[in-house]
Amino acid sequence: MADIEVRTASHDDIDFIARLAPPEDEELTSQARLTVEGASTADNSAIFIAVGGDGRRRGYIHLFPERDDSEEEPRRYVMRVASIYNPEYDVVRGLLAEAKAWLKKRRGSPVQVLVHSEDESSAAFKAETINPPRPS
Repeated sequence: MADIEVRTASHDDIDFIARLAPPEDEELTSQARLTVEGASTADNSAIFIAVGGDGRRRGYIHLFPERDDSEEEPRRYVMRVASIYNPEYDVVRGLLAEAKAWLKKRRGSPVQVLVHSEDESSAAFKAETINPPRPS
C-alpha cells in the first residue's frame, strides 16, 4: 500500500474539490473557497487534501460545524469526504485520521459523515449520508 500525505487545502485545491463534489451540491465550491480563504483565521472549519506518493491529489475531507450558532461542548461537526479510487492508496483512512486529530484539538465530535464517490472506492461506504449515534 502506497503512502498518503494529508495536508491543509490551499487555493490551488478549489477546482479539485469542486470536481469531486456531487453535481447537486452547488454550494460546496463556494464553501470550499470560503473555508480555504478563511483557514488562516477561522478555527471552526477545515479542509484537508490527501496526496499520493506520485504528488496527485486523491481526495479531501471538509469539516464544518453542524450548527454555527452552537456553543455546546463538545461542538458537533459534519465531515464531508470524497476520494478518487485507487487500490494502492488508503485515502479515506488517512483523511479520517487527520480529521480525528483536528477534532481532538478542538474538543469536537463528529455527528454526520457525508461520503461522495462515483466509483467502487465507496465499497465500504455508499454515496449517502451515514449518521453515527449521537453522544449521550
